Amino acid sequence: MPHARLVEDLPGGRVRILTQETQIGRPAAEPARETPNPMPNGRQTWLDGPVRAAETA
Repeated sequence: MPHARLVEDLPGGRVRILTQETQIGRPAAEPARETPNPMPNGRQTWLDGPVRAAETA
């Protein structure tokens, strides 16, 4: 499951985080059948970390 993330500084003290991943292959097959799907939930959890760090900076 390759992942790519791009973090960009934007005007006005803003940041954009672009994420991309593939959900192809054996490691992704089992989680893709689960409800709720842990992949988007895990991605959101990852994104929450930088948001919290930025809010406390």
